[in-house]
Amino acid sequence: MIKPNTGLTCGCCGNEFYTWEGYVNQDQDKDFGICKSCQGWISDLEEQEIERSFMQIRDALSDKNKTKADKMNINQKRNIVLRALDDGILTYKIGKQQ
Repeated sequence: MIKPNTGLTCGCCGNEFYTWEGYVNQDQDKDFGICKSCQGWISDLEEQEIERSFMQIRDALSDKNKTKADKMNINQKRNIVLRALDDGILTYKIGKQQ
């Protein structure tokens, strides 16, 4: 963990920022990190991707299991999506979707 009030440059947007209590290092180069604004944007994008990927899995389920899937929280969905990626059930492609 990096000390609060440490000056860093955001590796995402390039703005200078100071760390806060509880700031977690994101394994950036020395003197770089991710600011709060970009962390929020990245988290929102990640959640959208998890939801989109989870819906692909959900659509293949029986009606009974769809009802169970609809009750899952984002962490449960993330675990299922990551397991499906690891097992090769889902694939992730960077670039234009076709």
